[in-house]
Amino acid sequence: MGLPRRVVSNAELCETLNTSPAWIERKTGIRERRYLSGDESIEDLAVESADKAIRQAGLTPRDIDVLVVACSTPDWIMPSLGVIVADRLGIETPRIVDITQHACSSFVYATYIAAGLLQEPDLSNALVVCAEAASRGTDPADRRVRVFFGDASGAAVFTKTPGPHGMLSYDLGNAYSPGVALAGPALLNHQRATPGGAMDSPYLTMDGPLVWQEAGTRVPKSINAVLDAAGVELDDVDGIAIHQANIRLVEHIIESMGADLGKVGISGDVLGNTGAASPLTSLWRLAADGRARAGDTIVIGAIGAGFLWGSLCFRLPFDISVDA
Repeated sequence: MGLPRRVVSNAELCETLNTSPAWIERKTGIRERRYLSGDESIEDLAVESADKAIRQAGLTPRDIDVLVVACSTPDWIMPSLGVIVADRLGIETPRIVDITQHACSSFVYATYIAAGLLQEPDLSNALVVCAEAASRGTDPADRRVRVFFGDASGAAVFTKTPGPHGMLSYDLGNAYSPGVALAGPALLNHQRATPGGAMDSPYLTMDGPLVWQEAGTRVPKSINAVLDAAGVELDDVDGIAIHQANIRLVEHIIESMGADLGKVGISGDVLGNTGAASPLTSLWRLAADGRARAGDTIVIGAIGAGFLWGSLCFRLPFDISVDA
């Protein structure tokens, strides 16, 4: 992981929001989150997490054959964040893919893309980086959205592995909804230039009840589908790395599945919803707690972006190693 230095507590948010720390924690399960400071950038977090992942895998940047970078809140639309990460770390592969509109579902889709690209002969290692400056896309005065989000980056190295270990199955799905919306700079700039034009909000908007309903329905179905495809029973899953939209929603999803909450990597209580990075922070928590070891079956699930969702099922060929 790559995390900003600044820790933002519920009490600090309540200095400008019309709510209380107790209300935020009761409704969301979030106690604190991280915000980028003025001298930090999303590129810095992406590079930090990528560098750590490469070193933990015992590789060098030149060993990376595929680089997939996901970020819905980049500092720059151009140049490519993937190219920036490659340039700063010395990654020389021509196989760089940026995905920018998958938001909280990014890690599932980025991993699916990386796995597909690794099917090319003579390629061995893929680096997936998911970074998000989610706090910079939220209205500082909007209690309904502001309390959820934080900034982070996560990265993982995937290596081509012979069966029966590795990725066992995947499930992907989508359904259009305007319940989550964030206007792009082209739209905002166009409206500014149009006489009499009504500029849309530059901030993220969410229909909270709709998001709860979609996530609470789609994610359990997707996880069950990916387990069926893998031939794995829910009770045989060792760890669940799930999008940390908020802790109450995670609890709801796990309860509706009849799964054990103790198998979930909980990171949202101290990081909040970190968008694209969120499932990776959950996976990091599992690994840091020694719950992602060789032979373990791990399930990853996420939803976002109004709406894309998906799940992955892995049987680990070796322990997942994380930075201290």
